[in-house]
Amino acid sequence: MAQLARTEISARIVFFGGERILLASRRGERWYFLPGGQISPGETIEDALRRETDAETGLDITRMEFVGCTEHTYTEEGVLIHELNVIFAAPLPWAAQIGSRHPELLVSSVDLGELNDLDLRPRALAEVILGWSRGRLPSWHTTLPVS
Repeated sequence: MAQLARTEISARIVFFGGERILLASRRGERWYFLPGGQISPGETIEDALRRETDAETGLDITRMEFVGCTEHTYTEEGVLIHELNVIFAAPLPWAAQIGSRHPELLVSSVDLGELNDLDLRPRALAEVILGWSRGRLPSWHTTLPVS
């Protein structure tokens, strides 16, 4: 019997405020992810990023830089999901109110030095974020098996 599967493309944002970034988590969960979400058919990555970020955090993206991509798979409700995350960085707006507009989400400010100690999903995000923060060089990370 064939396993149900789908591919998703997500736009994610790293808001930098000095040596701190914003991460999101679902209430009651102990793992984190970057704000953003799935791109709808016909929508640009930038439009999806602005839509999802506004819905989750209420923060405006004034300017952004390309950080990199991660590619991974996971299973949710019996469906194998192949996800590509396209990641951008933006400065945290001055005097930003850090919080979530979404009742199921929490948004937290985290020190960059703590990333490797957190359950960040996908795990390769920590490497992408830390690498970019050191030299502003975009990178690609995948956990898919090589064929």
